[in-house]
Amino acid sequence: MMNSAQTSSFDPIGPDELRMIEKAFQQELQRRSLSRKSEEAEALAAKLINAYQAGIRDDLGLSIVAGLS
Repeated sequence: MMNSAQTSSFDPIGPDELRMIEKAFQQELQRRSLSRKSEEAEALAAKLINAYQAGIRDDLGLSIVAGLS
């Protein structure tokens, strides 16, 4: 059973949001010359999704987060 904090913080990522996260992800992969299938790419994707869920909801903010690792 979920507690009320988990229920109220559930915020699904829609198609537009996924496109924004994907754009930041792709740009950073290209900047670092990383393969999509690398461990670094997986970590970057998780970092971007976590940042989005933490409230960073714009291209610039996600790009900054992507470049910080």
